[in-house]
Amino acid sequence: MSIWNLRKFLSGIARNKFGNSPRNALEKLRLDLSNWIKNNGGGWKGRDAAQSIGKKFVTDLTSALWYIDSRSVETLNQKFKIPVIFDEFFGRSQPESYKSARPKFNSDELIQQNKKILNYVKLSWMLQNRFNWLKESLYKFGEILAKYSEYLDHQQIRSKEIKNSLTPIVNEIEVGSIEIFSANIWPEFWKPLNVNEFCPEERMKRHRFIEGLDSAFLFKVGVYKYYHGTAQNVIYIWQINLEANETEIINKNYEVRTKLKAQLQIFHIRAMKKELIENFELQVGKCEKARLRHIISDLLGDFSASENSASQKVDERVDIMIELGDPEFISDLRHLNSGPTNCKYDTFWNYGKKYFESTINETVLTVDERRHDMIQHLAQAISIRDLRQQVTNLCPPDTEIPSEQWVRLQFWPRNPTYLSSLKYTGKLDAKFMVQSRQLRCNHIDSHYASALFQYLKELAITFKDYSWLIFMDDKHRCKVGEPGYPVAAVERGKQVIVSCSKSFIVSDHDFTKCEIIPSVIMFCDIPTSIEESFYQGKVYARLKDSIFQPSNPMRHNTELYNLLKNDDIQNPFLFIYTDGGPDHRVNYLQVQLSLISLFMSLDLDLLVAVRTPSGHSWKNPVERIMSILNLGLQCIGLMRTEMDKEFEELIKCCNSMEDIRNKAKEEPHLKEQFLNSLFPTIELMENLIKRLELKEEPFETFKPASEEEMTVLWNSLLLIDDSLTIEDNSKKNCHICNPVRCDTETWLKIHNFPDPIPTLDGKKYKSFEELYGKETTEEYRPSLKEKKKSNENNNEMGFRPSTLIQCGECDKWHVNDVIYSKSKLSSHENDELTRFLDEIQYTCSDTFYDISSSKVNNTLTCNSPIEILYYSSKLFKESLCFNCGAECEEENNYGEYFPYCEDCSASVKNKKRRSKENKFVKSSRCKNV
Repeated sequence: MSIWNLRKFLSGIARNKFGNSPRNALEKLRLDLSNWIKNNGGGWKGRDAAQSIGKKFVTDLTSALWYIDSRSVETLNQKFKIPVIFDEFFGRSQPESYKSARPKFNSDELIQQNKKILNYVKLSWMLQNRFNWLKESLYKFGEILAKYSEYLDHQQIRSKEIKNSLTPIVNEIEVGSIEIFSANIWPEFWKPLNVNEFCPEERMKRHRFIEGLDSAFLFKVGVYKYYHGTAQNVIYIWQINLEANETEIINKNYEVRTKLKAQLQIFHIRAMKKELIENFELQVGKCEKARLRHIISDLLGDFSASENSASQKVDERVDIMIELGDPEFISDLRHLNSGPTNCKYDTFWNYGKKYFESTINETVLTVDERRHDMIQHLAQAISIRDLRQQVTNLCPPDTEIPSEQWVRLQFWPRNPTYLSSLKYTGKLDAKFMVQSRQLRCNHIDSHYASALFQYLKELAITFKDYSWLIFMDDKHRCKVGEPGYPVAAVERGKQVIVSCSKSFIVSDHDFTKCEIIPSVIMFCDIPTSIEESFYQGKVYARLKDSIFQPSNPMRHNTELYNLLKNDDIQNPFLFIYTDGGPDHRVNYLQVQLSLISLFMSLDLDLLVAVRTPSGHSWKNPVERIMSILNLGLQCIGLMRTEMDKEFEELIKCCNSMEDIRNKAKEEPHLKEQFLNSLFPTIELMENLIKRLELKEEPFETFKPASEEEMTVLWNSLLLIDDSLTIEDNSKKNCHICNPVRCDTETWLKIHNFPDPIPTLDGKKYKSFEELYGKETTEEYRPSLKEKKKSNENNNEMGFRPSTLIQCGECDKWHVNDVIYSKSKLSSHENDELTRFLDEIQYTCSDTFYDISSSKVNNTLTCNSPIEILYYSSKLFKESLCFNCGAECEEENNYGEYFPYCEDCSASVKNKKRRSKENKFVKSSRCKNV
């Protein structure tokens, strides 16, 4: 073929294309397979064939390789060797990182993968020369899948036969053997010697010892080996008389074998023992299973192990009973579990039934989100412990009280078809249900942040006697309904104790005007070693209104200050661990200033604040407290009380929290009236929270910080710089250092908090002991090492500007704060976005994970220039400076450059030039924020 024809032929070969930015290991494997085919000269004629046939082939091959890899390729390779050509694509699934256990091979699934692979081998394009390098290996791979599937089916059938066999699975005639070795020296002929008594205990040494018996003696010896299953159980050896003829040798060896056979241990299969027990009971009647097992073992010489650890313990006690000759040594107490004569707890059960029927306390009502069925969730009993305590309070003083576990077994089973339902008595007409849900997302700094948390815990242990270790977090907001319309406090609440044959209808409200934010502060009891649990200590909960008491750094630290100053021990060191939200993000200046004010007010010697990465708040131990809070809040409905009519009319006109705040500025008494209407609701929630506990330590509640208290804490910053105001966040330097409170010896041990540094192999980070006291930097933080890709967001989706949001850090309407949308938002999406913006304190570079229809450019900062899309979108009427975002006069905005204000026009030398397609045109359209 000429060079021209070869080029023409190759120009018609197309390869399938996948995205160059795989999101996970599976997509990375698919991309590598596609490049692998390309690099080896494979491909398909025509782009359509590549995108249809080729893409499907790569996807199916990826699926087969991923299936093998996730279920252990080593296991399959032990039976059938996979072609070497595919070795580079294994070891990627890493099932050990999954929450669930590693899945097992399934014969049906293997057959499906086999059919997919072998179908491609028969296609015409696979028979062409450009796939010669792959065809044979692909065929072998498909055949191996089929063979392993057949092997699994055979093993399954064999296993069933063994379990159901009524005869021993091992035949001594088949597995016993005699070998004759060369001559050696022996004191007595035909006397068998048990080799197991001389074998080493270590497995490989024992194997080598037995293998070397054939050359260990200078005379002829006979060896008897007995296998029961796959393991060797017995091995005997004896000397053979050299003067004996062949017939005598055979007869003597047979005699030795017959004697040894009588000494062998017998192992009965479960099916055999089950049949013997049933036949025995037919003759003598019912008997305790443990005694029958002993009789069978004793009479038949059965040496098989017990079926489980519980049976083993019972069998051991039966053996002791038989040895002591005392049949009363073991007593069966199961007859106390039920029966008409067991009336010990009848009084408690009667009051429990009355409790469920609401005949004593008619306030036992509840709500559940969007549920109109025959199950009523009880608001009074939020756990088994709480139910037991509630019923105990109703019972007479001398009533016998059962244990919590015994109370649980009197319920109706969760699922009557399960075997565990036999343990429940159904004496109480109620069920207990628990539902769990957890979602975690990946973050590039997750391993780095875990190392920081590890360092923080080890630092707290090092200075345990001088330190507070505080965990802080806010729970998801609890919606509060309007007067007369209660709303479930927890949107997707767990189910607790429920009563049958009742129904309750709750208002189905998705949108409410007010919400309550539960915040949690946990004072950790610092353990003595890193291996011990940090999930212990005193828990404080605070409930606040999201409109007039929003979460912000100064409020959080003021409330923490109020708790710490009243603590019995005033420690000089404070360690804080929070989530990665904007009100706790330690790299924000507002958070840093609030921490400095806390440091000054408490006169601390050391303050260390660490946060979790975005989307990883589950790492914070206090996040587990939220599940306990849900236990109390999931079973109530919330609504505020009615205000005066004039104020209710004002609230009706407000559609967002910002509208209510603006109305409160016009009407000063609205704020007071609104907070008073929420007071009964907050009081109800506080009473429920006080009934909760962590490891027998009850929860406590406290009041949210007032504006006056926050101002007092902020004023401590004036000691640093009296020109600093609460609106001015630009001053950082501190010139005042208070005397150290800890002793000199301890102070000399204080060093900078270390940044994680990876080990030489790069698989993990160095320990705290290796880094503490050394100079470290953040250079190894993965997010800093990642290269920024220009226009990455625009290449992924065709977003366009939709609305603006003001940055809470720089207080400017920057275009890096433009929210983008792929299409025009619907009214429902617009309402959702508005509520979301009311609830957050936005800062440049934040992302909106909870709003799928909108997107924010998180690569820009407060110092970044305005994006060009601001001018080309024709959505915004204001003319802003391209450099600083300040408003400019419109008549100065036309020309070949983008608009600049007077200051930037003089300071910026290289001004941004507009292209023709981005030329700014004054728009008559205005977008409301």
